[in-house]
Amino acid sequence: MTIGIFGGSFDPVHNGHVGIAKKAMASFGLDRLIVVPAAVSPFKTGSAPKGDYDRLELLRLAFADVPGAVVDDRELKRGGVSYAIDTVKEIAAENPGVKIVFLVGEDSVEGLPRWKDWDELRKLCEFRSFPRTPESSTEVRRRLAAGEDVSSLVPPATLDGLLASRQTGRM
Repeated sequence: MTIGIFGGSFDPVHNGHVGIAKKAMASFGLDRLIVVPAAVSPFKTGSAPKGDYDRLELLRLAFADVPGAVVDDRELKRGGVSYAIDTVKEIAAENPGVKIVFLVGEDSVEGLPRWKDWDELRKLCEFRSFPRTPESSTEVRRRLAAGEDVSSLVPPATLDGLLASRQTGRM
């Protein structure tokens, strides 16, 4: 059995994230893909994402139609800075004997040796990179703040939630 881990801020989730998940499932022979939103990225500690509940619900809606994908809230529950090593260790302990594939953007590959406990981490999982997509969470947030249309950038199931979050100031 092969499990993929797809972590990130997902602030907010967009079509690129869902597309990557679908491609990873097929390309890397994943039996399951665990989507893990970070509480706080160690590389973005100056700005924690707003509204963990909203992010979690939007992720569940976005990945509901991706067979084999599950959204996991362990890093949100843990709180604080989210380190891949902690999550990989937990998932490995919960699933003895499985192969773990950790998905990263190709722009992150060069920085992997700076990740916490890198030497141990790379023994526990295999890293696979994917190219960045034209969509970005930054662009979605910018358009939402400007009152512009984001429907072409986000999964349809998340659109109402994103608009509601914007109106209540939680995004």
